[in-house]
Amino acid sequence: MRKTCIAAALAAVCAGCELAGARADQLREIPPAILYVRAPGSADGAAPADGSEARPFHSLRAALAAAPAGALLRIDEGVFRESLSITRPVVLLGRGAGRTRILAADPRDAVVQVRGADHVQIHGLSIEGGAACAAFAGGSHKLQRVVLRGCTEAGLAGRGAQIELLSSSIANVSGGAAGRGIDLDGGSLEARNVRLYAAGRRAVVLHHARGTLENVEVRWSSLSALQATGGADARVIGGSYEGFGGAALYAGASKLTIEDAQVGRAEYAVLGYRGAELSISGGEFTDYGVAGVALVGAHGSVHGATISRGGTDAAISVTRADGSRPVLLTDNRMSSPGTMGVHVTESAVTARGNTITGARVDAERDMGDGFYAVDSTVVVEQNVMRGNAGSGVALLRSQVRLAGNGFIENGRAGLLMMDQSRGGASGNTFERNVKAGVEIGEQSRATLAQNRFSGNLRLDVDAGCGKGLAGTADLRGGNLAIAGALRQRSCADEGSRAASSLGQQ
Repeated sequence: MRKTCIAAALAAVCAGCELAGARADQLREIPPAILYVRAPGSADGAAPADGSEARPFHSLRAALAAAPAGALLRIDEGVFRESLSITRPVVLLGRGAGRTRILAADPRDAVVQVRGADHVQIHGLSIEGGAACAAFAGGSHKLQRVVLRGCTEAGLAGRGAQIELLSSSIANVSGGAAGRGIDLDGGSLEARNVRLYAAGRRAVVLHHARGTLENVEVRWSSLSALQATGGADARVIGGSYEGFGGAALYAGASKLTIEDAQVGRAEYAVLGYRGAELSISGGEFTDYGVAGVALVGAHGSVHGATISRGGTDAAISVTRADGSRPVLLTDNRMSSPGTMGVHVTESAVTARGNTITGARVDAERDMGDGFYAVDSTVVVEQNVMRGNAGSGVALLRSQVRLAGNGFIENGRAGLLMMDQSRGGASGNTFERNVKAGVEIGEQSRATLAQNRFSGNLRLDVDAGCGKGLAGTADLRGGNLAIAGALRQRSCADEGSRAASSLGQQ
């Protein structure tokens, strides 16, 4: 009985504590003061303004000077031509972007500057003109349903600040030719449902900062949509990015994660450079001028992406990858990727489950290979290279392991190994390639086992002839030619024909 009473008493005390905590939370959400602001020129009588609904302020600066920490400023529609400095936590609440407008008083300054304050919030208004529309130094802040436009250097700038930007837009920062739409040095950015149109030469810049762009749309910045530099950690979730003269999404010595983004009409859709770490999952990368995804002195993975309608290089280009593990390319679909599907130079790459179709020759009638590697180590498993103008896989001075791939209807060989390349191919299908199923030359060597050959127009296996030109094909068990015996080049017959030809001359 005594224990029951004690338990009941404790429960009552705990319930009282929870009730008190809930009341405290509720009180914290209620602003200590609500001040009303109306545009200059509205008729409110001759009584002096005190911020009440009956006698509102006609200047935002006057309202801020009178506002205690945590105050809510309810701003009526109209134009306020002022430059603001906010030094305490307040909430600015307008009647809607385009209806409540704050215009720069001095085009050389930021329109709204927040310094030494935390938890500033801005909702439902437009901020226009000035060098920067809004600038934050330190603190944690939120902007929602805000339009920032017509600034010359930056739409939104932060230095060591944590900024949340929701359902807002940034437009016409120097017409997309100069400046930055969002510029963060340190701190963090959470941007969701944001639109950036012609928002600076670089739409979003994160330097030594963390950032998440979710369902963000960026168009018409002359250089890039996102630049992550100086150890930044950026994540792109969904969204649409189109129309850039450089790399749409760029990481230099930073981490960049991209999930299901749509990127089009850029020089590069994604570029990782100098120590960058890229992780790409899903999405579509189209109409690029050079490469869809490029890693230069970088490392990472590309999974489940669609990459098409390419330019002068490849769907995926990997140069001097710097990671301790191979770059991983899995389950991607590359169609009309450019002059190559995958281009690898001085790197280690594992490609598994990809489809590469429609690589074209370049202006010199060269290239056109589905997978092209130089001075590299590559593992190519369970891929399909079909209908490429060159070879399915072409290797120079490289090491390769091929397993379970389909090389079908390519314009040259299914597999081409040149310049002392080495490797093995097992369980692959070489079908209806215009030249050989497998072509090995220039002192290259390949071990072939359990491969299937069908309908290759010239030969199944061509190891070449002549000093320095021939390669070596080590045929192990299980290689199968569907129509009769395996067709190989006969160097003895070619030598006899050549001697006969010389004798006749």
